Amino acid sequence: MKREIPGEFVEHLRQRNQVELAGVGVSWRAIGAGLALVLVVSLGAPYSLWMVGSSEITWSYFPVGVGFPFVLLVLGNGLVKRLGRGWELRPAELITAVIMGLAASGMPVFVVGYILGIISKPYYGAMPQNKWETYVHPYLPDWLVPGPEGEAMAHFHEGLPLGEERIPLEVWIGPLFWWLSLIVVLYFVCFCLVVVLRKQWVEHERLAFPLVEVPLLLTQESEDSALPPLLRSRAFWIGCALPLALILFNVGNYFHPGSPQIPIHTNNPVPLIPGAPSINLLLYFPVVGFTYLVPTAISFSVWFFYLLVLFETSLLSATNITVGSEPFTWTESPVLAWQSYGAFVAMVLWSLWMGRHHLRAVGSAVIGGKGGADDAEEMISYRLAVCGGLVGCVYLLAWLCAAGMDLHIAIFFLVGALVIFLGITRLVAQSGLHYLTTPMTAQGLTLAVTGTGIGPYNLMALALSYAWCGDVQSTFMPTASHAVKMHGLFQNRHSLRLVGALGLAVVVGFAAAALLTLHLCYEYGAGNLRSWFFNSAEGAGGKAFNAMTQQLRNPLETDWTKLSFFGLGGLIYSLLSAFHYRFIWWPLHPIGLTVATIWMLKRTAASIFLAWFLKRTILRFGGAGLYRRMRPFFIGLVVGFFAGVGLSYAVDAIWFFGKGHPILHG
Repeated sequence: MKREIPGEFVEHLRQRNQVELAGVGVSWRAIGAGLALVLVVSLGAPYSLWMVGSSEITWSYFPVGVGFPFVLLVLGNGLVKRLGRGWELRPAELITAVIMGLAASGMPVFVVGYILGIISKPYYGAMPQNKWETYVHPYLPDWLVPGPEGEAMAHFHEGLPLGEERIPLEVWIGPLFWWLSLIVVLYFVCFCLVVVLRKQWVEHERLAFPLVEVPLLLTQESEDSALPPLLRSRAFWIGCALPLALILFNVGNYFHPGSPQIPIHTNNPVPLIPGAPSINLLLYFPVVGFTYLVPTAISFSVWFFYLLVLFETSLLSATNITVGSEPFTWTESPVLAWQSYGAFVAMVLWSLWMGRHHLRAVGSAVIGGKGGADDAEEMISYRLAVCGGLVGCVYLLAWLCAAGMDLHIAIFFLVGALVIFLGITRLVAQSGLHYLTTPMTAQGLTLAVTGTGIGPYNLMALALSYAWCGDVQSTFMPTASHAVKMHGLFQNRHSLRLVGALGLAVVVGFAAAALLTLHLCYEYGAGNLRSWFFNSAEGAGGKAFNAMTQQLRNPLETDWTKLSFFGLGGLIYSLLSAFHYRFIWWPLHPIGLTVATIWMLKRTAASIFLAWFLKRTILRFGGAGLYRRMRPFFIGLVVGFFAGVGLSYAVDAIWFFGKGHPILHG
């Protein structure tokens, strides 16, 4: 199989956009447009999920909740431009707006939802059966968890009594302030990391960054039209029409349930290997579109290793090899999940080793030595990134220790969490997998190494940490990587203002999502919302504190079985990586092993295979020329899906409130 050069569009994008995207991008009107996107996603996502019962519009690293409003913003900006008054947003301003929207996209569900779901639970969910009063309550840090006084938590889960309208914000302000401080500092540390690694990823390794293709093409200026050239491409509109037409056709079934519908967004399990889970034939149009933009060696590797893991699962089903499951980890085979997790960590370590010369140059720049890396094109200086990141890590460690962790455990856990965020970011930038999580949690690795007999305060701090590093499905670091990538293309001269805009988006997104969620919970009762986070039987808090209780009642030593499979995965990845970089004919990219067991791949593997097959066919029979001409079609698949899900959400909100029709995820 012929290997393509990673990041084949980078230079083309740079040449294409260096003129169009020049200029001041962080103006007040750009920040205003960005805050509008932040509010749309922060308020619209929980309302869609928990009230309307419609689609999850934030579940990806370029979600519908940002993509659809951004498309509308681009179209509206084109109409304003036709007026010729000079009121339209420049491309760099549009890029600022979409970056701010993406920065807040993880807030409403995967940050605020988890935090409120966990910290509202320990007192309300305590029962004689679960013994939380004995194993959980004595070790709760009162500055992070609302206290048991009054009926605030009961009203949160059950709704305010009839005639009472006042939400007891005073019990929430203190804990939410400290949680927000953790999130802001964590996001800043993640931002500093991607600033340090930008040049290595973009200029040295030339990663593809396929997700930035959509905003860059939608903001490209045209001399003879108010709309970007992409919107005048016939291939784009054909691609856009395909998912949009299919979704709108199925919308008719909302009104007439007996009418036919095309089952592209429903489960279609196909058993392939005896004793292994079925393959789910689902069509994710954004997955097809983004995967088309990455090298075929990567897309081939992803679906190949997925099939290999199915075969391994079949073999393991005939053995007695098992390991304990982990909270907030959903996988068909926990044993193989540890194998993938070992590969995942090895990927991060090897990528840092590959960038050792760049990192050494960054270090020289920080201390002012000879041979220091040039940071003129970075959003902030290397000195600020390194020193600021270290100060941020000190705060994070102090926060974790105050929550109950011993320092050595806090260091190990924080390193594990940052490795997860860094690995996910690299996977998104390199493979275009924008529906992604980690095979295992940092808490799981920490307890596998230390054992669970580390004392109740450590276990409590780890249980609370699931609120921000558990079900990792939408983190900030990929957004930061896209921000520094696009910043490098349009050469914004006001980098610190863009950093400030990102921070503003994070704070506003957190505050808006928290206030809306509190309002909905006290108005209707969290247990009545359409979210498992607040489920009265268990929910997110139940998972975290039941796991802690089990660990306290049955402490275990270091789990060598888990660590053995973890080490095996790291070894296999290292061998595959050596073959990949030493032998040009080697067909398998090792990246596929890192994601082979995540549950999203069960839903997206068929779409990845389809994208790989189409791209291979196009390259074989039409060459690079046909590949470039077909690119707008695949971008259209993404935009058309955004539009279709957005319109479906609108139909649900107007005509089917509370009985919505979710379309896949995000």
